[in-house]
Amino acid sequence: MTNDEYESLSTKKLKKLIKQTKATLNELKEEMSKRKLDNQHSEIDHLEDHMEEVEHGFSNFMTFLKDVMDKKKK
Repeated sequence: MTNDEYESLSTKKLKKLIKQTKATLNELKEEMSKRKLDNQHSEIDHLEDHMEEVEHGFSNFMTFLKDVMDKKKK
């Protein structure tokens, strides 16, 4: 709606529109909070997978570091 359209609304209709808008905003905020919480739960559920990836990466790094140290000794 444009400003001109708002100006043509009665006070009663404008108050009703504000009430509906606030209700919609609250519903959207609740949905956003729910999604954020669901995402956190999902990440926690996959924490073990993430830790395995870190361990694998660290293992690869340690192997690389040992190779570098061995080559430096030669």
